[in-house]
Amino acid sequence: MRAKINHLFVLNPVSFPHKADMEHFVGIVRKRFAGDEHAFKIHVSAFPRDAIAHIRSRAEELREDERLKVYAVGGDGILFDCLNGVIGLPNVELGAIPYGKTNDFVRAFGDCLNEEFRDVGNQMNGKPVWSDVISVGSFFAMNTCSVGMEAYAVHRAFDLQRRFKPVLEALPRPVSLFFFNIFYYIGAFCSMNKEILTQSYTVTMDGKDYSGGYASINIANGPCYGGDKLGAVAAMPDDGLLDVIFLKNCGVFTCLTKGLDYVYGNVRKYPDYFSYHRTKEISIRSDKPLVLQLDGEIFVDTNITAKVCPRAVKIISVNNREFKRRSGFEDIRRGD
Repeated sequence: MRAKINHLFVLNPVSFPHKADMEHFVGIVRKRFAGDEHAFKIHVSAFPRDAIAHIRSRAEELREDERLKVYAVGGDGILFDCLNGVIGLPNVELGAIPYGKTNDFVRAFGDCLNEEFRDVGNQMNGKPVWSDVISVGSFFAMNTCSVGMEAYAVHRAFDLQRRFKPVLEALPRPVSLFFFNIFYYIGAFCSMNKEILTQSYTVTMDGKDYSGGYASINIANGPCYGGDKLGAVAAMPDDGLLDVIFLKNCGVFTCLTKGLDYVYGNVRKYPDYFSYHRTKEISIRSDKPLVLQLDGEIFVDTNITAKVCPRAVKIISVNNREFKRRSGFEDIRRGD
């Protein structure tokens, strides 16, 4: 006997350009479930992390013969919340319906797939694939964890977004996305100060010492971040490993001339500045507070440990999509 499937749509209202766009999506969902209104629920997220308790409450209502599909409708922020809600729950699958500015985890399946993943029918009929996740403290991330310059850049970019939110919401979506990228580059430029670019860290990976001075440390489960960027080009979300990229202490000129190649997947061009590794666990400690970025969410700490959790969550894949391999790890190590 097939298990009954319940559906929970968790919406981030900020991800929709206008209220009418969100109402249109809700209308699509209601139409799909016409005549079976008890099979689905819609939750509109009111503030960061509120989805976690809602998902767990909904999961507790399930009978043993029932399954739950949770759909994160928005960008990577709401996917982060939903992941932290479903993690560890049996009979629960997680889907990403991309309406955000970046939708980085969807890009792990390939480029230009937003329309496929937005289709509610595709999601409902999609098959689950196992994905690893990154564990840092009490939180989990699908895609990336970073400290140093890149984390500060995200922090500054989001701060600019908050300041100009009323203006951005009044602009056409393509224009607001353009400014989102501009804010990221402004944030990156603001993070290029001596204190950040020359910071020292105590680093341990799989029991080996990698301590030293780094401008940035990027820990990746998936290859994509920042909407169109591809720093950890060899990362695969289902290989049981984290890809780690170190950028050595450097000056502003080096960041400006080498940084663009790195964020678009060409780290192999500069082996004197970047090193690319794979690990199951990495610990980072600093005497100064660490600005930590987890899938775009910002935290502050002085001592973190990031671990890979293999096959930790079932992700809904549409149209039998598989995670896309963009580069081989050994190709990067050889500089091919």
